[in-house]
Amino acid sequence: MKNWLELLKTHAWKVSTAILLVLYLAKGCTYSRVSKLEKQYLEDSKKTQALLDSLRETVSTKKEVRDEMERTMFNYLIYEDDLDKGKSSLSDVKNKIEAND
Repeated sequence: MKNWLELLKTHAWKVSTAILLVLYLAKGCTYSRVSKLEKQYLEDSKKTQALLDSLRETVSTKKEVRDEMERTMFNYLIYEDDLDKGKSSLSDVKNKIEAND
């Protein structure tokens, strides 16, 4: 035990220098990894935000969806009534639908 203490006392500056060097290098490596991850996070965040913005532009509101559904159902009723009364044939209805697309 005395041997270790004497050895530590005589080489204390070497041991402390080695420990500080290891801690300094570890901090530098960690910092570079964190900065690299932060840069990647910022890029991914920008891409995600751009995607969300484009989705907000293309997604319809509840009212728009309801209006389109009502318009489609109304057209369906008109076509069905025309077919029942013999005013048009099934191929005429198909052509009208394809023309609207």
